[in-house]
Amino acid sequence: MSHVVSLGGVEQRDRTDRRPDRTRLDAFPRDPLLRWALRLAFAVPYLLVAWVGSAGANLRLTTPNQQLIDRIATIDWNRADVSWISDIFPPLSTLLAAAIPGGRAGLAVAGALVAGVFLQRILEVMVQRRFAVTTTVILMLALAANPLFAYNVTENFPAFLGLAFFGLGIADVVRFVAWGNTQSGFRAGLLLMLATLSDLSGVLYVLTAAAAAPFLRHRRADQVGARRANVLVIVFPTAAAIGAIGALNLIFTGRILGSLGRGLLAGVPERFETITAMFTSIDGLLLAAPVLSAWVIGLIVRRPGSIVVSTLVFVAVLGASTLGLVPSGSAGNTFILMTLMAIALIPTARERFTIALVDVVAVLQIAIAWAIAFNRPVVLDWMHALSTALSAFPH
Repeated sequence: MSHVVSLGGVEQRDRTDRRPDRTRLDAFPRDPLLRWALRLAFAVPYLLVAWVGSAGANLRLTTPNQQLIDRIATIDWNRADVSWISDIFPPLSTLLAAAIPGGRAGLAVAGALVAGVFLQRILEVMVQRRFAVTTTVILMLALAANPLFAYNVTENFPAFLGLAFFGLGIADVVRFVAWGNTQSGFRAGLLLMLATLSDLSGVLYVLTAAAAAPFLRHRRADQVGARRANVLVIVFPTAAAIGAIGALNLIFTGRILGSLGRGLLAGVPERFETITAMFTSIDGLLLAAPVLSAWVIGLIVRRPGSIVVSTLVFVAVLGASTLGLVPSGSAGNTFILMTLMAIALIPTARERFTIALVDVVAVLQIAIAWAIAFNRPVVLDWMHALSTALSAFPH
């Protein structure tokens, strides 16, 4: 039982109340210097990958970063009309890529530095949620210690930026909805908006987060309209940003999506047939493996709502691929998303048996990541280019 006592006019909770304050979000590590040192340590492996790749062997590959650079080269930066807005969409990743010097090598370095901050924040989320040490280590390895993550970091800057914002945003959605932390709700809305402004798939991610929010355990479930209010807080920044862009395009060009919409619907039937055909082969099994793992974890921790959420995210990824929102040369987006969802949604396990089962599934995630990497020709070609560049260095 908890008791509230007054000390010097300030109410404090009696020491007999040992329940942790789940809404307290302490930074990890608490020392800012150690925190930045940890971020740099996480970034170093990907900086090394970027350095090896800059040797030139992988520059012949057509990766999403190369496609982004080619698209930037066609943009008329002296224009100031409304059509220009749709030309640069998604604006955040496009403007950053235009400002970052060094071409593909510069984007790889930028991605590595973003990865350092991102991984420290993900580790911070798990520490704040008091995950078991074994679970934390295994999930960090499953997320970051594989070719899929390194490929996205160094060769798919827009997608990785969107994934990073989405991963941090969905963690704040859980804090907001399940813990009642209002600050996290506003931060989640802004992070999801940034995900949308970084990657075309971000729009579907936000819609998924909005659809998933009602399935989470609500701290204010007894309050009338609480679920609708939570969804509104989450989606409002994105809706305002996209609505403003769409309104400008509609008023001045007569098309909501402007020039961006011309190629989105082209090729949808062909892409749909390709995706459905994948599920009759090993490719489809590996594509679905991360979401199946998320289902298993949801059953282990007795959170059926997480199964619904992970399924919605998976459907969003398939929808983005069908609509052509995922550029050619992308790989590993589904795996990274599902791993982030697991980190954000699974509750803290207290029983040793539950922790052990979650750890087993997390270990399987490591195997799934490597299996997907060796099944994706674009990732295999990238790894071969890196090994060729590495062997060319003097020993």
